[in-house]
Amino acid sequence: MKVLKILDWPSKRFYGETHHFYRWRNAFLEHGLKVEIYYNHKDKRLKGADYLLIHSRYFAEGWQNLLTRSSQNEDEMIAYLLEMKNITGRLIWFDAADSTGSSDFPIISLVDVFMKKQMLRDLNYYTSHDQYDLRIWLNTLSVDQRTTFVPCPKDQLHKIKLGWNLGFNDYRYFGYKMSRLSNYLSSRIYPVQLTPYDKTRKYDLAFRGTIHKDKGQENVISYQRNHVLALFQKLNLTIASGKNVSKARYWKELRDSKLSISPFGWGEICYRDFETFIAGSVLIKPLMSHLETYPNLFVENETYVPVSWNLHDLEEKLEHMVTHYEVYKQIAKNAQLQYFNAVNNADSFINTFKQNIE
Repeated sequence: MKVLKILDWPSKRFYGETHHFYRWRNAFLEHGLKVEIYYNHKDKRLKGADYLLIHSRYFAEGWQNLLTRSSQNEDEMIAYLLEMKNITGRLIWFDAADSTGSSDFPIISLVDVFMKKQMLRDLNYYTSHDQYDLRIWLNTLSVDQRTTFVPCPKDQLHKIKLGWNLGFNDYRYFGYKMSRLSNYLSSRIYPVQLTPYDKTRKYDLAFRGTIHKDKGQENVISYQRNHVLALFQKLNLTIASGKNVSKARYWKELRDSKLSISPFGWGEICYRDFETFIAGSVLIKPLMSHLETYPNLFVENETYVPVSWNLHDLEEKLEHMVTHYEVYKQIAKNAQLQYFNAVNNADSFINTFKQNIE
């Protein structure tokens, strides 16, 4: 029996990106892997693991955050990784960055596996010394603000492996409370409530948010969202939009909406994607063919409707989809079924994970 030890992100334990490691502990045992989870990097029990997986956002208050990164915490990070690598079978860095890009390549030589939630199909992008943006889609837009990254050394490129995306998070309404129940009995007594894709829906579209008017980096990140919100002024559609609302109202509107737009922001994949699948709405997203992710729930015109990165075709697509909604409902059906099957398949996840950490 091998042991997988995880240094988790304490503030999102149980229902965040490691949710399924808690949920499927018994299933991991059946696959010959004992999972132990820790929340303090100084815990002596972390030593001597067959596999040690470090959630990068454990260090979000220090080195892993570009705003707080310094030579001091970088030296501390390097020393820690060197220490753990010497006493661990396989040292795994789970890069929890929202985008396919990464700001963590300076430490890739210190680990055995560098896992990403979503990674570029063209890995050569990571090795470029040109001033490419951390978020690849911004290279196609006329924007001034850039977030460049330290390239990945070419001899380290083989370490980049596919991890898992936000699809495995706990999206139950009270998941952040129920997730603490032992052995995930809660998944049986309180499953995710899927809304029938073919229910009557009073809104054509649901999208909550406000336009960012600042001139800094966040305004660049919000380029697509701002475009969507500005477009609403031109559309003759029934739209649930405006400022943020309560969680209950947000879910009600999404479950009552035919369509749901999920633009890129800090990353390509967003909570809204999976909330849309749960709600039975039709997902509209900028084209996702540039990346690989797991579970892969982004199949063009099968589980989502793609639009261009500059969103110039969005208005035409929306009008066509509302007019022909009865046809597009099949996409919502496909997406919901694939989502449900993927996030409830422990064997598939565990086998994929084991393959990618070797």
